[in-house]
Amino acid sequence: MKIITDISAPIKINNPVITIGTFDGVHAGHRVILGETVRQAVANNSDSAVVTFYPHPRIVLGQEVSLLNTRTEKRSIIENIGITHLIEIPFTVKFSDLKAEEFIKLLVDIINPSVVIIGYDHGFGRNRSGNLQQLIESGNQYGFKVIKVDAIEYGIQKVSSSIIRTLLLEGDVKKAGELLCLPYEVSGSVIRGNQIGKRLGYPTANLFIEDPYKLIPSMGVYASKVLIRNKEYDGMTNIGIRPTINTHQLTIETNIFDFDEDIYYEKITVRLIDRIRDEQKFDNLESLIEQLKKDRFSSEKILKGR
Repeated sequence: MKIITDISAPIKINNPVITIGTFDGVHAGHRVILGETVRQAVANNSDSAVVTFYPHPRIVLGQEVSLLNTRTEKRSIIENIGITHLIEIPFTVKFSDLKAEEFIKLLVDIINPSVVIIGYDHGFGRNRSGNLQQLIESGNQYGFKVIKVDAIEYGIQKVSSSIIRTLLLEGDVKKAGELLCLPYEVSGSVIRGNQIGKRLGYPTANLFIEDPYKLIPSMGVYASKVLIRNKEYDGMTNIGIRPTINTHQLTIETNIFDFDEDIYYEKITVRLIDRIRDEQKFDNLESLIEQLKKDRFSSEKILKGR
């Protein structure tokens, strides 16, 4: 996939079929849109392109934001779906002030799309004032076709990044993973901790998340998969403040099963599969060790066959 971050001049793409959005999470609904973009591109002997924005608009506008994907994660997922071009428009306060018709004219000038694939509720331009009908009218004017993709439903609601965020903050990583079509993951560098896990017989890899906007799920213990040097291991992950040993500092630490190598300062990815229990305070370390044995058994049972 070719990544383009400079829009100062027209971009040369073969008869481009494009879609537009922030695509945080790249969830099941997004995947339908991206899949249709790839299908239309193949049918028209064209290149496919995702037009997105960086940084996330909410960050630039000073709004509260918790992202499901880092920039690297989103790029990787979109590439794996089969998109051939990713155009990351530099988002600024000035850019946010573009009217809908000005945004469409910009797309025509820099990309000249042949087809635009759009979600059922997509808004664009200043205050998301642009809508599907305006895009269709602009397509008639500038010579591109517009295809609307309907929503994917989750119960009585439509699948959205907001629903997934809520699930993660409730600790329901299993359902969140189903809507994402992938386990929710956190990546970062392994840093040195206080070695208490090692002394208890359950050494952990303590993860430092570099992206301050990455959403961290609810505190608790999770069955997890851990990607290290392109190899996946089973494990169990604790997100919390470790009240039994009175650290009171949020950590993400993973006990990796059947693994005993030095990975300090290496990058790893932790994929959260299912929640086992809440974080809790134990009366003593012996009680904590007994619970860790149960947690490992529960994790192995969940992860068996995955």
